[in-house]
Amino acid sequence: MEPLKNATKWGDRESTHIKVTDPLKKFVFQHLGMDPDTLSKKYPQKKTLDAILGDSHLSATFQSELTQLIDKTQITTDPWTRITNSLGQGYVESLRSRFSDIPAVVELVVFPHSHEEVVKVVQLANKHKVPLSTVAGATSVTLGIEPSLGIIAVNLTQMNKIIDVNPEAQYITVESGILGPDLEAQLKTYGLTLGHFPQSFEYSTLGGWAATRGAGQNSTLYGKIEEMVMGMKFVTGLGETLITRKAPARATGPDINHILLGSEGTFGIITEMTLRVWKTPRKTRLSAFFFKSFEEGLLAYKEILQNGYRPAVMRISDSEETYYNIVAQALMRDPPKMPFSYRMLLGLLEKKGYKDGTRSMGILSFEGDPPLVALTFKQAKKSINRYKGVYIGSRPAKSWYKRRYELPFVRDPLIDHGILIDTFETSTTWDNIMNLYRVTRKILKPECPILWTHGSHFYPNGANLYFTLVAPQKEKDEFTQYYRIRKKVLDTFQAYGGTLSHHHGIGRSFITNYLAEIGDEGLKTLRSIKNTLDPNKIMNPGIFGLDSKSS
Repeated sequence: MEPLKNATKWGDRESTHIKVTDPLKKFVFQHLGMDPDTLSKKYPQKKTLDAILGDSHLSATFQSELTQLIDKTQITTDPWTRITNSLGQGYVESLRSRFSDIPAVVELVVFPHSHEEVVKVVQLANKHKVPLSTVAGATSVTLGIEPSLGIIAVNLTQMNKIIDVNPEAQYITVESGILGPDLEAQLKTYGLTLGHFPQSFEYSTLGGWAATRGAGQNSTLYGKIEEMVMGMKFVTGLGETLITRKAPARATGPDINHILLGSEGTFGIITEMTLRVWKTPRKTRLSAFFFKSFEEGLLAYKEILQNGYRPAVMRISDSEETYYNIVAQALMRDPPKMPFSYRMLLGLLEKKGYKDGTRSMGILSFEGDPPLVALTFKQAKKSINRYKGVYIGSRPAKSWYKRRYELPFVRDPLIDHGILIDTFETSTTWDNIMNLYRVTRKILKPECPILWTHGSHFYPNGANLYFTLVAPQKEKDEFTQYYRIRKKVLDTFQAYGGTLSHHHGIGRSFITNYLAEIGDEGLKTLRSIKNTLDPNKIMNPGIFGLDSKSS
C-alpha cells in the first residue's frame, strides 16, 4: 500500500490570499530563536496504510445487516476515507498524521441520506453494541471525532438539503450536514442570511456548529448558533426520534434544544434544525481603527455595546498580534513590500503616540439598512474617539475580510518546519478581562516566544479572548511539549476566571479540566441524561468523560 498521506492539511485548495513565503518563514524563525536558514524539517518515514488501519473489530453479521438497511454505495471501507473521518484539525491530529501515529481509525464510514436512515443505523449499532461517531466537516480542533477501537463513522454530508424556507416569518428548516457556503448560497436566492460565518465556514457544517455551540465572526449582531435554533429533529443513542417544536421563544420547562446543543454527539445525532434567519443586509460598512493600547480598545468596545449599539463584526488585536499582522502583510507579497501609503500612515501614528509595541488595531463591520448602519457607525465612532481611537479607513478591514477564512492555511507550512502553532479561546466578564489577559500572557510567554491575542466576540457583559501560541517544537518530545502547554493554558483560564471554551467545544482535549468547569453535580446531571438517551454508551464515546465511572 501507499505511504500514509498527510490527512490534516487545511482545505482542499491552495490559499488565494495567504502566501507563506520564505521571507515570512525566516521572519518567524528569527523571532522563535531558530536558524532562519533551516527551511525544512524531516518527519519520520510514514507507515503504510496497512499499519495504520490494523485489523477489523466489526463482526461480519453487523456488516451484513448494515448492507441490508443502507445501500452499499453509501458504505465504504476505503482506507483514505476511513482516515479522513478519524481526524479533525487539532494540532495533536496534525502531529499524529505527520508521525503516522494514529491510535485508532474508524472501521467504516456510512453516508445516510435521510433522518430515517440515521435511525436505522443507530438502532442496528445498539443491537450489536457498535460505537458511533458523527462526522461531517471534520474541522474539530478539540479531538471531537477521535475514534475508539471498533467504532464506525456516520458522515452526514449527504444530508444537505434545505427542507423549508419561510421568508415571512424568517425561518428555515435544513438538514444538518449542509456546508456553510452551500447554505448561504441557497439562502441568498431568497434575500436571506443565517449570519453565521465561523473561520471554518468553507469546510464546516450546520450540525457541527450546533454540536459545539459555535460562533461566527458576525456574532455580535446575529448571535452564536444556539441563539439561532428554534427547533430540531434528533436521533437519540437508542435510535429514537426526538423533535422539539419550532418557536421564537418558549417557557415550557427546561429547553431541550439547549440540552442537545453543544452535546458533541454524545447523546445522539442532530439531523434537522429550524433556525431564525435575517434579511440580507442592504448595506455593509467595514472600518478599521488604531488604539494606543489593547485595553483602551476593549474599553471602547465595551462602551459601544453597553450603550445598546450592535456592530456585526467586532475584532481587536493586541499589540503583538497587530505587529505581526502588519509585518506579515508585507512579507506575503512577492517581492516583500509594504505599500507606501501604509508606511506613511504608520509613521504619522507613531508621532501621535500610537507606538509600535503598544498600539492595537480594531476592525468593525456595520450591517443592515443604510440609516441603521450610519447611526451605529456614528455612535461607535464617538465611543472610539473617547478612548483615543483613530479611524484609518476601510482598507485594513477589507484586507482582513478577504482572507478571513484563510488564516488556517498558515498553520500547516509552519508545522512542517518544526513549529508548534495552536489556538485557545476563552471568555470572561469585563471586570476580569485585562487581568485574565495579562496573567495568561505572563504564564505562557516563556514557552511561547510568539503569543498573539485578539478579541472577536463581544457582549455587554464581557468578551472572548483568543490566543495563538507559536513556539519551536522540541525534537523527539513534540507531543509531551504540547500536552504540557495545553494543561498550562487550561489551568490558567480556570484559575483566573475564564471558561474552558467560548466556541470550540470540549471534545476530548479538555476532559481533565472539565469537572472543575461544571462541578460534581453538573457531571452527575450530564451522566443521567447520557444514561437516558444513550444507555448503551455507543454515541461518540469519551466526550466530556461521561463514559468513565470515576470523576
